[in-house]
Parts: sequence; C-alpha cells; structure tokens
Amino acid sequence: MMMMRMTRLGLLALILVGCLLSPTFAEPPNEGSCATGDQALYVWKRRRLMVLREGDQIVRRFDIGLGLEPDDPKVRRGDNRTPEGTYYVREKKTQPSFTRFIGLSYPNVNDADRGLQHSLINQEEWADIFYANLRGQTPPWGTGLGGRIGIHGYGNRPELVVDWTKGCIAVRNDDIEYLFERVRLGTPVHIKE
Repeated sequence: MMMMRMTRLGLLALILVGCLLSPTFAEPPNEGSCATGDQALYVWKRRRLMVLREGDQIVRRFDIGLGLEPDDPKVRRGDNRTPEGTYYVREKKTQPSFTRFIGLSYPNVNDADRGLQHSLINQEEWADIFYANLRGQTPPWGTGLGGRIGIHGYGNRPELVVDWTKGCIAVRNDDIEYLFERVRLGTPVHIKE
C-alpha cells in the first residue's frame, strides 16, 4: 500500500513539473485578481443575494434560489447543498430545462483536499481535480464530490425565490439571459455563507 501511495504521489509530482514547464501552462487568476477586467460575481447564501461587480462598481444585483439544503456547504454528490468558496466560470451552455447554464469550477482544490481527507475521492480523482483547476479547465464532475454546479434560470418553473436546486444557484430567466451575455469565461464567483 505504501509503495502504491508513493508511486501515485511520484506520478502527481511528475505531472505538476510537466505542467509548470509546459509552454501552454495557463496560471489561474489569484483570488484577489481577475483576468476578465476585474469582473466578479459575489454570492451571499444567507441573504439569497448575488452581485455582479466590474471593478469597484456594482453592475447588478440578483435574488437567488439555492440547493434544497442551503445552510451548509456542499460536501458530496447528492447532498443538495450549494458549495462555498471561490470558483470560476468554466462553461456557458444553452439548456432547455433551465434556459441557460453557466458552469462553475466546482470542485476546486480545497473541495478536493477535504474530499480526499474524508475518503470521498481517491488520490487519482484528487489529481484530476487539481490538474483541471491548475489548467483553468472544468474539473471532473463524476466523483463522490458531485459536480455540474452552476448558475441557471428557472426554466418553466414559477420564478419564486425559493431553494429548490440540487446545489446550483437559480436566478430569474431574464437575469440568466443578462448574465449569460455579460459574464465571461474565467470570471471568479465568490460564494459565502
């Protein structure tokens, strides 16, 4: 077992060295900065509020709905909780059931560290999540941590601000249309309790 662990850790070290030496290596933005012209989304779960900021200016506020279990941070697949932490917009897709979907970089490295510590993921899954976040790619969404967390509209549901998602952030349909057009890939999304 110890030999297998050392081999996996050695493999991870080689991957990291390869990434750092690769000319295509893209360093993710720091938490305090943003490669998208200082555009950022801030979410306060308890207040059911999301704010789009550009520089020092608040561009727009949004009422939000969260996961069915809104009070605690997401821990594992199927817990119906919205995560807490800093994530990045990794994809934007048209989705008939929710109008539009803005996919986030959940799970991030902090989520992966907790997942590994609590045996929700293995070392290979941790490495896949770490590597994807390091490269600015969408992390794997099929692990025990869950995934496919994002911001979406209500679709054909009544647009009442209630907690009904499986962990995503829901906004009114006209708000998701606005966000879909305005928010760029790579924009940080800070989710707080």
